Amino acid sequence: MKRVILSDFDGTITTMDITDTMCREAIPERWAEVEEMWLAGEINHVTCYELEFEALGYTQADIDAFLERVTISPGTERLVRAAQERGWEFHVLSAGFDYFIERVLHQRGLPVPYTANTMRFDGGGLPQLQFLDTTLPGCTRFLPPCAGCKPVVWREWKGRGYQVAYLGDGSTDFCLADTFRAEAEPGDLLFATGSLLRYCRENDIPAVPFETLDDVADHLIDGGWGEAREAQTPGV
Repeated sequence: MKRVILSDFDGTITTMDITDTMCREAIPERWAEVEEMWLAGEINHVTCYELEFEALGYTQADIDAFLERVTISPGTERLVRAAQERGWEFHVLSAGFDYFIERVLHQRGLPVPYTANTMRFDGGGLPQLQFLDTTLPGCTRFLPPCAGCKPVVWREWKGRGYQVAYLGDGSTDFCLADTFRAEAEPGDLLFATGSLLRYCRENDIPAVPFETLDDVADHLIDGGWGEAREAQTPGV
């Protein structure tokens, strides 16, 4: 059986949401205002990011300095290496930016493949953002276009015959959880923490709770992929 671990990045692999934390520290009032506009459906996620980075005004040097502070969840390397040893794919699926993934994971010896938005820098060092052009048809949770639709990628892997274990923590994972509830097949797994876990419990979506990626590794490696499905306890 072909298997893939799809993992959110910010707040799941990393111990913080990178863009949110930068903004919360440097521009807390503007960040809260823009986030509320996005969650209320007044702006889309692309505009949300553009307004936040415009207000932030960080250059590449500022971003690089911040990324030096970012730590990864205990168990990340263990999980990636174990997937490689067992022939499982490991793929990061992020509504954030490739630059963060490459600086935090690739430069620390974990060159995992990913799907993410693009961040490059102009001559003055200011970030230039390019966004994935994927939006789930008929989705009304967020104002389109989304900065990368996770259910679209999940369905691509399913269409290729994979069992999928998805790891997530936040609001950009809610749509994936809805898709999982409607379309999951035997062997598919949803691991949830943070606000995603609360969402799953409130909506009776079966999910395996976790705090760090060590917990996920314990389920998938020590418990076995098939046994992990039995550990899902909605509403607990």
